[in-house]
Amino acid sequence: MITTLTIDAAGHINLPDALKRVFGVEPGVRLRAEVTPDRIELVKDVPIITEGVSENGVLLLPKLGIKMDAAGAIRADRDDLAERALRK
Repeated sequence: MITTLTIDAAGHINLPDALKRVFGVEPGVRLRAEVTPDRIELVKDVPIITEGVSENGVLLLPKLGIKMDAAGAIRADRDDLAERALRK
């Protein structure tokens, strides 16, 4: 998915609804900006899990409360890669 974002006078960026749905972003979700000289990549700031409980040989991790449409994210990534390949 490719979209154009606009920075308002206060320096805020509003994510379009379609991007929020694909990315699984809700109010309060933290994002991390990974910056390189020619690119800014937004990624969810998922907490590192340091504790878990083992039950019957299965590791149970604490619930993070993060919802994500995994299939939608995979489709968006596939479409983005296909579009990049067409631009070359």
